[in-house]
Amino acid sequence: MDMSHEELARLRAIAEEGRASPLLGGRHLILWGAAMTIALLINWAVVERILPWPGYSLAISWFGIVFAGWVGSLLLGRREAGKPGEFTIGNRIERAVWTSVGIFMTLLAVGLFARASLAGEPAAWALFGIMAPVGFGAYAIALAATAAATGSGRLHVWLSLGFAIATTVLIGEPAQYLVAAAGVALVTISSGVRELRAERRPE
Repeated sequence: MDMSHEELARLRAIAEEGRASPLLGGRHLILWGAAMTIALLINWAVVERILPWPGYSLAISWFGIVFAGWVGSLLLGRREAGKPGEFTIGNRIERAVWTSVGIFMTLLAVGLFARASLAGEPAAWALFGIMAPVGFGAYAIALAATAAATGSGRLHVWLSLGFAIATTVLIGEPAQYLVAAAGVALVTISSGVRELRAERRPE
């Protein structure tokens, strides 16, 4: 069924509103970016034996950070309820894709933990080395979806893909954790800061 000129105009106005309204996920990006950076630095310190912790502490650090991240996100979500622009297409897409990324990465960590536990070998905990490249790939998809809806942020998509390649090459090397920590800070935290600035910018 063909749309009338009025319907097309209304859809165009909704799309333009989504592009013009600031994204509201900046605080969440900063929260998760900081949490992941801390987890990666802990992993690096354990692998380099700066922290004399056993191999399974890699998994424990991930689960602890992820739990703290989810609690923080829930608290932030309550504070942000009712903000102008909350239901624009850009913000709906951003919430959906980043929630999916968070759930996926949490389930991946659970799966890796189960596999390493069943293996019963200390070396099996090194499987957590795939978390960084897989995570950057998921970040790139989430950032690309948000960029398509809002028309900004494409540079961070390419940065995320670059770090996905770099951390894949470095799997098994302690340097992977440092590179990943730098990548999370550059990609995720800087994206959050950019969104916060846009949100606070006077119209």
